[in-house]
Amino acid sequence: MRLWALSMGMLAVAASPAAARDTLVHNQQEYAAAAKALAPGDRIILANGEWRDFSVRFSGQGSEAKPITLTAETPGKVILTGASSLRMAGNWLVVSNLVFRDGHGTGEDLIGFRFNTKRWAENSRLTGIVVDGYGAPTQAKTDHWVSLYGRNNRVDHSHFTGKVHGGAMLVVVRAAYGPSENRHRIDHNYFGPRPPLGENGGETIRIGTSQESQSDSFTVVEDNFFERCNGEVEIVSIKSGANILRRNVVVESQGAFVMRHGHGNRIEDNVFFGNGVKHTGGIRVINRRQVVRNNYLEGLAGDGSYSALSLMNGVPNSPINRYEQVQDALIERNSLIDAATVTLGNGADAELSLPPVSTRFVGNLFVNQKRGDPFIAKADIAGITFTGNVLSVPGPAALPIQIDRRQVTLKRAANGLLYPSDPALAKLGVDRTLKPITREETGVSWYAKPAASPLPGSN
Repeated sequence: MRLWALSMGMLAVAASPAAARDTLVHNQQEYAAAAKALAPGDRIILANGEWRDFSVRFSGQGSEAKPITLTAETPGKVILTGASSLRMAGNWLVVSNLVFRDGHGTGEDLIGFRFNTKRWAENSRLTGIVVDGYGAPTQAKTDHWVSLYGRNNRVDHSHFTGKVHGGAMLVVVRAAYGPSENRHRIDHNYFGPRPPLGENGGETIRIGTSQESQSDSFTVVEDNFFERCNGEVEIVSIKSGANILRRNVVVESQGAFVMRHGHGNRIEDNVFFGNGVKHTGGIRVINRRQVVRNNYLEGLAGDGSYSALSLMNGVPNSPINRYEQVQDALIERNSLIDAATVTLGNGADAELSLPPVSTRFVGNLFVNQKRGDPFIAKADIAGITFTGNVLSVPGPAALPIQIDRRQVTLKRAANGLLYPSDPALAKLGVDRTLKPITREETGVSWYAKPAASPLPGSN
């Protein structure tokens, strides 16, 4: 009986899954050995120090309860430098707490969520990553710092700053061989200063390209902080459908959130502070069924495509890479305070000849204490209706639109935003419950951010 019990116990141990392993590695050879056969729950830990010319390939099949992890011995103490890069492919992977600095990538992606066209990452996460000025010190070099392939991946609590060469900081790649419904989440990241590139290709975030723009990505960009992101006119370029940009804060950034291609996107609950800096913009609307709701825009000095709010004209029978007509857009309960321009029919010319239609402005608040009327019409505005909006500006009306012109007194609330003092106007403009995310709530706590831009009302 005792022999039988002992045998059964040994069989039970042999049949049970192996315990998850933590493996501390000190060089690339040790890493390669540890990365060969990773099981759910395993962790590879890179020893503190400088890892030079390290092309990391990280793959495996984890599980939701037991992801496979690549991390640093101490957050911020593992520096990937020289010609280093990271590729990840598989399921339920986590990469965390690494710093890329003083080097440049080896291909078009510094960090890529794929190995090749047949192997990409799903249900995986990049968190606590710092990329600081990483790349060739020339605009002639083009790469993306993070390329999201696959689906259900997340980039969060990371820090990206100082990109001086071409290519987006972060791009969602919607290749024909991969899933079209990406459902990625990009949240709680700090996107720091980037100088103007002087040409197209300097986005902070791009979601898709024109080729796949008629399908839906379902990517969510939320709770991020964008500071002096001046790469090009499109800070975030949406080139797909059914995406959501919400609760982000944008400070002194020379560009806009742009619904460039794709339909049925939502931009809501975001806060823009321009501080009067030239070319600071807000939101540009193109295509069908777009929603711009409950956003706060203050001190934006841009015009044209850099306007605080811009509705584009469209091209008849537009090629996929041009401009579709604005149709069925809803612009609702936004607050535009001391904004230089609201441009209707932006870009109108012989090619862009279709003005916005079936478009509604509802319950918005426009207050300019120092400027005149911000509205500019470049095209016919008969297809735009105005219901329940208030405009408070000195001087005469710029356009013959149905809008309630009255004096509005503003007071800055505890959330840092300006609201009408008159209770009768409480249902206009941005909601009082909106709480803008702070710099400190984004990025990582263990790596210093650049000097902060001042926020209105701060001391």
